[in-house]
Amino acid sequence: MIENSATTNIKLAAYADHAVRASASEIAQSRHEAPHLPHRADQKSRVAALAEVLRRRQIDAAIIDASEHLRYLFGYAPSASMYQCCIVTADGNVHGVVRKLDEALFASVSWVEDRVTYLDWESPFDVLVAEIRRLKLANATIAQELDSHFLTVRDQRRIEAALPDAQFADISGVILTMRARKSPAEIEEHRRAAAIADWGVAAIVDAIKEGVNERELVAAGYSAALAAGADNNAPRIVLLGMGSATQHMHGSVGDRRLEPGQPVHIELLPQSNGYSSRIMRPAVLGAAPTDLQASFDQLVAIQDCQFAAIRPGVAAKEIDRIARDGLATAGLRASFPHNTGYGIGIITAPKLMDSAHLYTPEAEWELQQGMVFHMYLSAGGIQTSETICVTDEGVEILTRSPRHLQIRQLGRNA
Repeated sequence: MIENSATTNIKLAAYADHAVRASASEIAQSRHEAPHLPHRADQKSRVAALAEVLRRRQIDAAIIDASEHLRYLFGYAPSASMYQCCIVTADGNVHGVVRKLDEALFASVSWVEDRVTYLDWESPFDVLVAEIRRLKLANATIAQELDSHFLTVRDQRRIEAALPDAQFADISGVILTMRARKSPAEIEEHRRAAAIADWGVAAIVDAIKEGVNERELVAAGYSAALAAGADNNAPRIVLLGMGSATQHMHGSVGDRRLEPGQPVHIELLPQSNGYSSRIMRPAVLGAAPTDLQASFDQLVAIQDCQFAAIRPGVAAKEIDRIARDGLATAGLRASFPHNTGYGIGIITAPKLMDSAHLYTPEAEWELQQGMVFHMYLSAGGIQTSETICVTDEGVEILTRSPRHLQIRQLGRNA
């Protein structure tokens, strides 16, 4: 680690610092030849911990179908095209229900060996119910993830109706709580994703020139991130806007063309083995308006105050308060109607963040070592953000792109 001389509890990721200067191929080559293997022991430990929760709650089995949880526990993340799941019993055994088309993928990435498959014209729920009966769980207490985006109300009712003698429980939030603190292998994935994000920002800034359109800049970011090893299945790798569209952080890419003096919102969201790191930077072509530069400098200073206060045991609302007070004192914003940071980790569609760990005025939860967050601030149409990890002493900043307004001189690449 490289320690920031100004604030002793803030550390910069040495890996990411190298990656800013490294080539895309060097970043990509840092990936394990079989990227799922470093996480296998962790996955088995997590399943054992989940089984302990089931025994403590007197639950006989749990049906896990949230895509990010399937990947977190078993290494496999299906799409939502057709229902797939794994049954975890209280003795720690796992049984998969997998679409036949995806069986080869499941076998290649998951350590789970016991599985049944179904054809596209068969009902996955009929197969699931048959598997539950085979496991002699038809009269058991079965938990479901009622907060799963992959379990509709209709399908949950269908499962219950097919097993009238079973008792059903809800384990919403259990695995999300387990996911909050990252293992060393997970943090390394976040470092690698942060290095990819930094590389993508640099590529977009390098592509800025008069008349370039949003699609061309997004293509530059995608190309750089993919070459460096990004493996996103969701969300998009690049979010970008020009001019007035810089305030539309989640807007679609259009055909707007860049004019001198216009700000550009650059946001990279690459993943490494499914783990997401994120960064926002503003850029401008030609001379930057004085107020734009001043606003950005103030945002960075406010965020530095947040980072200086981060350490295990601090309530999230206190970190959020620092940002809101700083924005108000600087006169940057009269109100800030959203969070100032959120948890990230394995990301699969449609969920794009850990909504259980938001930095808001009412966030009572406390920071823990190993938590990873995307921290961001915005004002006047410009944004800045970093991906950070809570350490025993404070915080490690994983993203390393220069923390200043990215200025691209007129006439370059013209």
